[in-house]
Amino acid sequence: MASKSFNTATIARLLSHEDEHGMRRVFMYTFLNEVIRQKRPFPFDCESAQVSPNLMIVDNQGRSIAVEQRRNRLSLTLNDQRSETSPPIEYKGEAYRQVLLDWLIACIRYTSLQPEFRKELTGYAQSIQRRIWLTKVLPVH
Repeated sequence: MASKSFNTATIARLLSHEDEHGMRRVFMYTFLNEVIRQKRPFPFDCESAQVSPNLMIVDNQGRSIAVEQRRNRLSLTLNDQRSETSPPIEYKGEAYRQVLLDWLIACIRYTSLQPEFRKELTGYAQSIQRRIWLTKVLPVH
């Protein structure tokens, strides 16, 4: 399991409360706190949120988070219909890898009763850690 790539589908699967991981909305709350609120406060109702396969997350108040993940980049567009649209939150390069690693480590803390799933998340985290280490040892230009 741990050999699967950490991609958009993986993120959508973790954020979905309907997935087989059985963690309900824990990973979504963790994503909100570790990835979004580190940069900007954002009111969002994780309990009512629905996640589409293309990573559009919408709560029952009409607030949305559009997640776009590409190679070495994560862009989050937050839309709270009650305020002006703010610029996207961008994580690139090492910051991208570090924020994903921080999120995965936070998620791993909640999986002590699910050893197989914990192993899968640990595999993703180790893969990202290796990429962080390689870019520090062998800078990419």
